[in-house]
Amino acid sequence: MRRIAIMLTVVLAVTYLLSLSALASELSIRVVVNGAKINFPDAEPFIDENSRTQVPIRFVGEALGADVNWDGNTKKVTISLNERKVVLQIGNMDYEVNGQKRQMDTVALLMGDRTFVPVRFVSEALGATVKWNANIRTVYIDMNGDAMVSPDPTEGSVKYYDGIAFNEATDVDPYGRIKVEKLKEFLLKLADQLRFVKENGKYYIECEYPEKPEGYEWNLIIRIYNKDNSYEAYTPTTRVPGCKIPTEGSFRIEATAIKDINSINFFNIAISLDHPKTDNLGILNIVYSMDKSDMRAKFAPESGTIPSENYSATFNFDKMFQW
Repeated sequence: MRRIAIMLTVVLAVTYLLSLSALASELSIRVVVNGAKINFPDAEPFIDENSRTQVPIRFVGEALGADVNWDGNTKKVTISLNERKVVLQIGNMDYEVNGQKRQMDTVALLMGDRTFVPVRFVSEALGATVKWNANIRTVYIDMNGDAMVSPDPTEGSVKYYDGIAFNEATDVDPYGRIKVEKLKEFLLKLADQLRFVKENGKYYIECEYPEKPEGYEWNLIIRIYNKDNSYEAYTPTTRVPGCKIPTEGSFRIEATAIKDINSINFFNIAISLDHPKTDNLGILNIVYSMDKSDMRAKFAPESGTIPSENYSATFNFDKMFQW
């Protein structure tokens, strides 16, 4: 009987590891240009052997408002935008920006009928800023002030909150609720700025709330469960001394409610971005056990019509939990 139990445990462990591996491979790279997610109908972005993100330039170039031209004879692609011209040749590390030669550490590629280019080199050469969020495998490309701000400037206006582009007209649904994809960006941004740290034998919770659109409110609930099933809750509404946390700005509090670090079983964190006049479409749930046997990060929608999204395979638990 003992041997059967051990075998079942091994099988379950292997199955779990395989599921995590499969999940990691399912998380496709997303590209957001000026706050709008780009759809790639027949060719997905990928990370090449030089750790550079390669994207089909046609779709990204059009989203930026650039002209993209391909010369099949010379195998060169030319991208032009706002008096800037970038020329790359397939398989060549050298490229040109307004006639001046530069060099990158990877090359443009021709795969099938699509030309892939390293997105950072090309976007920055066109005057854009590029940011990468590893947690959600997303590339953010935003034009600077002297270039176009939004692909559709007639609809609303784009503002940036800690690097997240938000359009007050296009990033909310007909009911006034922040759209799910944009909501996930804000929730993961907060999670990236929450820490459980230890200094001089003391345990602290620290967080820097990201900027948020006007009218929205952060709601952060931290529950730390002990092995005897009791728990300490750090929330904005608690009346327990030392356990109340703010809903904006930044905070660093000593977790004085924790009497014995060895008695902790697991953490449960819920993050939401609420609006008093509209419904919330979902929350980010994070579970972390002290022995690392259970580590989960998942977006849980409020409606059954919205799919959940699991970030467990790519979430940086070690960065958040340092106790």
